[in-house]
Amino acid sequence: MGQLPRERRITTRREIAALLRASRVRGPELELYRRAAAEPRARATCITPKHGRSGVERNRLRRRLKELMRAILLARGEDHDWLVRARPPAYDLSFADLASALSALASRMDRPADVGIEDP
Repeated sequence: MGQLPRERRITTRREIAALLRASRVRGPELELYRRAAAEPRARATCITPKHGRSGVERNRLRRRLKELMRAILLARGEDHDWLVRARPPAYDLSFADLASALSALASRMDRPADVGIEDP
């Protein structure tokens, strides 16, 4: 697994708070937020609430999400900031199922009706 490069990470509370107010699509396991990037490159972060799970489970989920953000979201080549938020069922998914869930949300994000934007 590759590491999410430092220049591609979102780390400040201000940026995370702004992303939480951005366009969102929600699935049963994950929520995906997106907004136009302030700089000409894609960046990403994830939120993994405890949801009553152990630190080991939480860290495993976080590592998996970071790898998937790098492989799926940042590889799209779009200048967007991304935030992935885990919901309780995400802890029970395999790596392949997490990848499918994130890919599906990213595809839904591209459809205007799912993010509160109407077709003209």
